[in-house]
Order: sequence, then C-alpha cells, then structure tokens
Amino acid sequence: MVLDIRLVQELLALRNRLRDALEQAESRALGGSVWPGPHALEPAVDVWETAEDVVVEVELPGARVADITLRLDGQVLLVAGHLPSEVEENARYLRMERPRGAFSRHIPIPGEVAGEPRATLRGGVLRVSLPRAEPPRHRRIPVQQEGP
Repeated sequence: MVLDIRLVQELLALRNRLRDALEQAESRALGGSVWPGPHALEPAVDVWETAEDVVVEVELPGARVADITLRLDGQVLLVAGHLPSEVEENARYLRMERPRGAFSRHIPIPGEVAGEPRATLRGGVLRVSLPRAEPPRHRRIPVQQEGP
C-alpha cells in the first residue's frame, strides 16, 4: 500500500487540529486559558501520577532553561518557549525533521496541586513534578431522628 505524502500531511494536520480542540476544551472546562498561539510546535508529552505527585515530561531537544516558560493556571500546566535553531549560514538542508521554533502545550492536571512544583531539564526532557493535594476524606455522617 502506497500512501500519498499529501494525504499523510493532511492526516497529521487533522490530528493536530483535533488535539488542539480537545486540549482547549479541557483547558476551558478546568478554568484555564489557551496560551500562546495556534501555530506553535507541540512537543510530545507524557503524564503520569504517583501517590505523591503528578509528573509531566515534555520532549524539548536542544532547549535551554532560558528557552522555557512554565505556568500553572488553575489545573492546567502551560509549557511554552523556543527550541533553538543552529543553522549554519551557508548550509543547504537536505532533510529537516527536528523541531525548531516556538512551542507550547497546555496540559490538564487531574486534581489540585499542593506545595511547590519542581521542574528540571535533563537530556532534552523537561520533567515537572506537581505535588498532589490530599484527596478529600470521606466520612460517614450519622443522621438522627427528631420528633415523630
């Protein structure tokens, strides 16, 4: 089966538009805002939770700490910045697949965040640990009869 490159590009663009729409809807539902713009790159993201934290890892090859902006807006983690392009002046690229330029992602976070988030950048991967708030305790409340 041979796929037309235009068809693949259209499918990838559609996937990105659907992901944008879903993330924006989740962000608005959680009281967040959309940030910054629709034409920024969207780096790959992994999100998981432990008993203590929600952990977010973002693939940012070549990024430096100064290139990254993080903001927690309600229950949405906003990650934005710029992936540097170190193009040689007289070079003529034959293939360009690595991401470059502005990037942004808004990632819904399940539950409340308590305490100070921690973020580290290592080997092109940004890792953000968001301490989880204590889950609400459920207590049984007895009901007493009054009167007849």
